[in-house]
Amino acid sequence: MKLFYDDEFDAIATAIGDSGKPFKDVAAFMFPDMKQESAYARLKDCCSPTGTQRLTFGQVIRLMDFCNAYDPLMHACDETLHARPACSPSWR
Repeated sequence: MKLFYDDEFDAIATAIGDSGKPFKDVAAFMFPDMKQESAYARLKDCCSPTGTQRLTFGQVIRLMDFCNAYDPLMHACDETLHARPACSPSWR
């Protein structure tokens, strides 16, 4: 888990990257109603600060649960001046 994140996009990308799961698998899980290529493109767009689409709060929670990576939560804590939760060994 990183000590600092550049922005929410960095936190989301870190969660996906550090999960060990292929990006395409995460995209397929996040957008099961889409073709794999379309889901991949959409998640890539959601993860870019210059993209035109964004993940909803619920989707970020779903992503953290699927990836078992909580970087977006840590970033939210940092940005709102809250203490980060203690990390459980099962988090990674």
